[in-house]
Amino acid sequence: MTNKSKSKSKTTSVAEKEKKPPTKVSEPEDDEEYDYIKIPPDGGFGWVVLVACFLINMIIDGFLYAFGAISDDLKSHYKCQEWAVSLVISLACSCYLLSAPLASALCNKWGCRLIGIIGGIIAAVAVAASVFVPNIQLMWLLFGFIGGIGMGLVYLPSIVMVGYYFDKKRAIATGIVTAGTGIGSITFGPLSRFLFDRFGWKNGLLILAVILLGCVICCAFMQPLKPVRKRRIMHDVELS
Repeated sequence: MTNKSKSKSKTTSVAEKEKKPPTKVSEPEDDEEYDYIKIPPDGGFGWVVLVACFLINMIIDGFLYAFGAISDDLKSHYKCQEWAVSLVISLACSCYLLSAPLASALCNKWGCRLIGIIGGIIAAVAVAASVFVPNIQLMWLLFGFIGGIGMGLVYLPSIVMVGYYFDKKRAIATGIVTAGTGIGSITFGPLSRFLFDRFGWKNGLLILAVILLGCVICCAFMQPLKPVRKRRIMHDVELS
């Protein structure tokens, strides 16, 4: 009798399970229900970052545009032709722009602030060291190649950080930052000419290298945004 009652209870429980409607089960809770996203503040500390990025554009582009002020000095000092002097700034501008893919990959891995600081140090040291080289070929290497890459590592973070800190005001913020190029080309031309006339081209270039080092201070303000915890839209999953 006991065996029969056990078999009946088993069949009854199986039948009850079959009659039960499919249950709705939500996806796991806790952190799996949330996303961590970075929300652009569109202001606040973003304006400080905007000013820092503006100054970076002003310093780097103004510095490159002002190089022509010492072309005659370099030509007479190294006793080289005009094309050799022009190649210095051509290499610097080329490496400055061609290093963008490298800079973007490094920023994705280690962040804009660190890469910008490293790039600023590389650029300033390379430009300062180029003052003491014995020939124009080494200036191609230091000022043109290494210095150009360093400037590229600073320039790209200054553009990327605007997109991180601004969303609705991104267009106007980007316009303000890129306007630094125009301000730099206006101010650094007379400034460099004054420095070279007053202190000589070597000391003048060293002073400009110190100004270039100011990009490191600007990059220090590129604080990464902290992610905000947002609840994800969950969809119930039917299990039959």
